[in-house]
Amino acid sequence: MGKVTIKDVAKQAGVSITTVSKVINGKGNLSKETRDHVMKVVKELQYSVNANARSLKAAKTNKIGVIVSDISNLFLMSIAKSVENVIRSIDYHMVLMSHNDDRDTERELLHLMLEQQVDALFLFPTGGNADLIENILSRKIPIIAVDREVDGVETDYIADDHYYGSFESIAHLHSLGHEKIAFLYGHRKNSIGRERYDGAIDAFKQFNIPIEEAYIKCANFSEHEAFRATTELLLLPTPPTAIYSSNNTMTVGVLKAIEEQGLRYPDDISVIAFAEPSQWELLKPSLTLMTQALQRIGVEAAIMLKNRLTMEEDYPPKRVIIKPKLQIKDSTAPPKAT
Repeated sequence: MGKVTIKDVAKQAGVSITTVSKVINGKGNLSKETRDHVMKVVKELQYSVNANARSLKAAKTNKIGVIVSDISNLFLMSIAKSVENVIRSIDYHMVLMSHNDDRDTERELLHLMLEQQVDALFLFPTGGNADLIENILSRKIPIIAVDREVDGVETDYIADDHYYGSFESIAHLHSLGHEKIAFLYGHRKNSIGRERYDGAIDAFKQFNIPIEEAYIKCANFSEHEAFRATTELLLLPTPPTAIYSSNNTMTVGVLKAIEEQGLRYPDDISVIAFAEPSQWELLKPSLTLMTQALQRIGVEAAIMLKNRLTMEEDYPPKRVIIKPKLQIKDSTAPPKAT
């Protein structure tokens, strides 16, 4: 067979050319069954791989797409800066966008990145849009997923050990004698949310700590929602003696709520956070943290991307998981005697 065309794909798949186009470009309201069937034919005929590999080689743009979940999150932006430093050394430039943890917004941004003809993507994924991300990979556009995975799609991936960090945060509070422990989690829509939730809940069970429904709060990785949730916790008839906040941004809301209620940590309540330490360096009393390896994640993620851009041979997706470290400071102490 000569050069495979979109018409050949449509004929083999038994669908229209328009349907094939929608599947290839990740557009349209098509069923998963239809998308999977068309993509199977695309791969069998090597249409997307061959056509797009030629196009990519001919139209190199030296642009790297970076899509983060929250541009106000210091951890994410610090990693993005590390990426920028490395890619500039090989004459690439960064296009930065934010999806705010919304899957529809992420999908729009992925299409925008394709329109920008980026040579690679550095993605803090929502966990959704597997069909479009799989399509982008089939175009030989490398994707490095950071901090959370794309559900159902294997890409290069680097992240903290979210489960371990959450488990050990609860273990630390338990070691101090706390039994009334509140847990603020983001949500369970993606891998980071699920793993941090599971780690904490498993620690509650492991150490026979009562799991009080009123003490377990979903705050959607939001400062505002964490503020509200913490206020509710502190106004309970029997408030918790300790709080574990599983995210940098939520921790801001936690601390604001404690201050507004006229309380002090660790005198009135202990606080531990899964967070990047540089944001909290000047805070007094200092904050006990499960620290994220920001510099290492940023540098190694950028190197993973550099390798994909500069090495000609293909190789399986790489997966790097880094254990966070407990940094005990002044915000945690044994509960007050009652």
